[in-house]
Amino acid sequence: MTKPKALEGVKIIDFTRILAGPFCTQILADLGAEIIKIERPGPPSDERTWIPFKEGETTYFLGLNRGKRSIELNFKNPKAIEICKQLIKDADVVVENFSPGTMADFGLDYEELKKINPRIIMCSISAYGQYGPYSHRVGYDMLAQAMGGMMSITGYPDGPPTRVGASLGDLIAALYAAIGICAALHYRQLTGVGQYIDMALVDGIFTVLENAIPAYLNCGVEPKRLGNRHPNGGPYDTYTAKDGYVAIVASNERLWGSLCRLMGKPELAIDPKFDSNASRMANVEEMTAIINEWTSQYTVKELVAMLEEARVACSPVYTIPQICADPHIEAREMILEFDHPKCGKIKVPGNPLKFSVTSGAATLPPPIKGQHTVEVLKELGYTEAQIEEMAKSKVTTV
Repeated sequence: MTKPKALEGVKIIDFTRILAGPFCTQILADLGAEIIKIERPGPPSDERTWIPFKEGETTYFLGLNRGKRSIELNFKNPKAIEICKQLIKDADVVVENFSPGTMADFGLDYEELKKINPRIIMCSISAYGQYGPYSHRVGYDMLAQAMGGMMSITGYPDGPPTRVGASLGDLIAALYAAIGICAALHYRQLTGVGQYIDMALVDGIFTVLENAIPAYLNCGVEPKRLGNRHPNGGPYDTYTAKDGYVAIVASNERLWGSLCRLMGKPELAIDPKFDSNASRMANVEEMTAIINEWTSQYTVKELVAMLEEARVACSPVYTIPQICADPHIEAREMILEFDHPKCGKIKVPGNPLKFSVTSGAATLPPPIKGQHTVEVLKELGYTEAQIEEMAKSKVTTV
């Protein structure tokens, strides 16, 4: 039996590109929303140009745009703007991540859209937000990580500030935006009132720094780069094995005692230098050396087996090929396969949300650029002759 979809019946007009916006709308597509992605005619741009490619389609785009239909419109042409407004007239949500002011330049800002559709919900994602001293700045994920404070606490003490390996500024903003849109839809269901959502990458980064902000604001403690260690307790680090690395967390007395017994050093559990998180962090270098001396005698597989047997929290430090091949990822259905019209079989990351009643996976593969232009225009009532004329006048490409 096919599961229903939580956002079935919700129509979203998607003006987004690159990462934060497409990831947000892909989440909503997985939840069942209808997504119409507006792309500009002409050569591929933005996330459609990033390496590597499969059959001419970039894997970057393939991983961010399942569940969507693509229509090409030239925003410089008034007719294209008219079509956008037609789409928005019976839509529920508009999502965009242009630089602040761009949608107003097109005549598609929230104040204008409210006149067309008073119930519309609009979400704008940008680096610094729609207002504030830096709202005009050009922004990207790394800049948000830099300014938001994340880079200052990422990396090793003797190295430079480091960007996190994934674009967390974009991804966190996308997650917040999806949450905000769902909340706005619920509020509109209760009141009939739409609203505008302003999501900034820097704001998102600022909220996910764990204890770093409260520790500074309330105690004057400035967090530093600690590599893989945790600033508030330990052991909480990666340790060297014969053939790789293992992550171990034993930052409470029960886990620490179990680890000490496993290492053949039960006396360390009651040693004043290591008998609490405070004392262990005061002697963290000595503690780390002791653990590394033990872990270096074994392979990652051997260590994980021993640590799991002793109920000490641990994990192998996987490479991307290793995590993709892990049976747990398969069991959790975290790799989805689609039949793409150009690339054939493609595989992309799945949805981590697992629902008991509703579906959490989109059924449409990522679209070819402009793949659904004719289909969507016909849904708006345009004839084939009118669509051909629009193609000749470069309103769109068919």
